[in-house]
Amino acid sequence: MTWMCGILVLSAAESGDLLRFMNGDQLHGEFQGINQNHEAIWKRDDVSTPVHFKTSQLRHIILNGAIPAKSLTSLSHISLVNGDRVPGSITELNDDFVILETPFSGILKFPRDQVAMLAPSPLGGRMNYYGPFIEEEWKMVHPSYSGGMPAVEGNAKNSKDQPGRWVFSGSAWYWSNKGIGTALLKENSMPDQSILRFELAWKNRLSLAMGFHADFAKPKEKEANHDENQPQVRRQISPRDSSVLPMIFGNSYVIQIYSSHLMLFRTSIEEDGSPKVQSIQTNGNLVRLGESGKAQVEIRSNRKTGQISLFINGEFALQWQEIAGDNKEDLKYAGKGSGFGFVAQSEDTAVKISEIMVAEWNGMPDSARSLQVQEQDIVLLANGTDRFSGRVTSLQDKKLKFDGKYGEFNFLLDDIAEIRFARNRLAKDIEASKANLTVRLSPLGQITGQPISGNDSSLLLNSPIFGEVNVSLESAVMLDFQPSNNIIDDWDANF
Repeated sequence: MTWMCGILVLSAAESGDLLRFMNGDQLHGEFQGINQNHEAIWKRDDVSTPVHFKTSQLRHIILNGAIPAKSLTSLSHISLVNGDRVPGSITELNDDFVILETPFSGILKFPRDQVAMLAPSPLGGRMNYYGPFIEEEWKMVHPSYSGGMPAVEGNAKNSKDQPGRWVFSGSAWYWSNKGIGTALLKENSMPDQSILRFELAWKNRLSLAMGFHADFAKPKEKEANHDENQPQVRRQISPRDSSVLPMIFGNSYVIQIYSSHLMLFRTSIEEDGSPKVQSIQTNGNLVRLGESGKAQVEIRSNRKTGQISLFINGEFALQWQEIAGDNKEDLKYAGKGSGFGFVAQSEDTAVKISEIMVAEWNGMPDSARSLQVQEQDIVLLANGTDRFSGRVTSLQDKKLKFDGKYGEFNFLLDDIAEIRFARNRLAKDIEASKANLTVRLSPLGQITGQPISGNDSSLLLNSPIFGEVNVSLESAVMLDFQPSNNIIDDWDANF
């Protein structure tokens, strides 16, 4: 125990891998593999021999600072009933199996009833960001501190005079501070046509603002005598007031999401440097998210056309069109930048944000999931408008055979965005083993199974769905030893 306490505070000779224990302790070093005794093998330059840790003690291992040796080049994947997303090219499908050619493990065969979705071309564009895995890619701001967040010294972070701060842990951002108003921002990530998707979890009543296509422009400060030698003075601003949103996001759009409803705003910095916020009138802004829960939130926005859509858990929630005038040339789109961010607006709300993805959007207005039904398969074409219901019978030589209401169809696989299989033909999810490990890949994908053995470049996993598989870690960014679908178990005790 004495050796362990000492090594956890060492900072010299830190390498790119980071091990995080269940109690929150962290240890830099090099991941060497997993042995048959379910122990992770860890190496440090300041320790003469590798150290073994029981995987039951571990939460995550971040590999090489979350920078993969080789990112996957395609977003094509399948989704399983247990929530895994397995990247690869779909080569064959029949009544019994789906066959996938993967870049990390060769050809894999899956029972068809374990496959919930095929996504040959899910987004129609490239991935811009997937994470969070690196804390330094993000920054925090508070509207009451125009000169930036004040430095934290010693135990000052617990002071009432300090603004609250988001906490980075594993592959998620957490907010549980009693003070409110601190925004978490990511710059230079959103293209003109963009999909922003993330997993949101909360405890108590939800109150969260999400800015997108933000340029983070700052309002003009009122002239005042300023002595650089004097400590920074905090401006008296109420973070609950929507008027602070342009001070945080600049020229952007902001969605305020509550447990029961939504509010939409344009924010801007006027030519004279003054901040401005405008409420956008919408029809049907009610949602039902509850006091505590978990949801996938997706924002699709097109700066060129002014089209903006919101989806919650894959279901369409809201859409609005930003066109000022009779011609598209008159379009005035408030979002002038490529950033996005989050700010909690209730002191009683704990928030977790994870699985953040930003990708190019092909203009597709909905997803096959929003149309998924009990007894029929849904095929959504990559053009974003054509969709068919019926039964998928087979796939071979990149041609999908489909038995629809008005006859049989043959679709080229390259023309298909998603296929959602009928719910009544899917198997029940298998209860996850406590010994499971999830390998998370970049830019998309996760594979779950019990680790049998492995080294620093590959792991042999036993999947309850498709058996033993040797997974190359070339595209891996994280090993998750404590995956959980339970919202309470998935949070640190501090939250």
